[in-house]
Amino acid sequence: LALFPNLTKAYVYRLLKENENSGNIVRFSQGIYCLPTKSFLGRTTTTATAVADYKYVSDGERIYGIYSGVALLNQFAITSQGPNVLTIVTNHEATRKRMVSIDKMKFVLRKSRLEITKDNYSIYIILQLFSDLGANPPLNDFAKQGIKNYIQENDIHLNALIDMSTHFPARTIKNL
Repeated sequence: LALFPNLTKAYVYRLLKENENSGNIVRFSQGIYCLPTKSFLGRTTTTATAVADYKYVSDGERIYGIYSGVALLNQFAITSQGPNVLTIVTNHEATRKRMVSIDKMKFVLRKSRLEITKDNYSIYIILQLFSDLGANPPLNDFAKQGIKNYIQENDIHLNALIDMSTHFPARTIKNL
């Protein structure tokens, strides 16, 4: 609606319905429309994960969220378990924890402890990782090396970790 300030709400919805009926756009779920593409399988749209990425993690220019939980542990090879429900920590959530469903896929949204930006998301990922580990972190040498590589690649300094860690539980620093 913000893209069409000169049009009424009813007229915008009518245009959406007309384009949906003609096949120009596809209604993915309530309030979410996408442009269909053609592949060798036929017409395809997008995935629930891609929609969640755009709404809660990044729009391509700004970063306002990260994946957490089993997905984050899996990213650093701490576990090989695949997440059944993806957990996202995002600036776009007002409640502490909420479950949403996008195209029958479930996501747990958590409010971020501080604002996640392009400048601090890599530090936030490390702190969230150590927060998600629990009391006895089961880190093998491969996982430790992966964490070290991530810290070096993203030029994360100890001072930055300590400054941001004040927003995390004491267990996070203990694990770190």
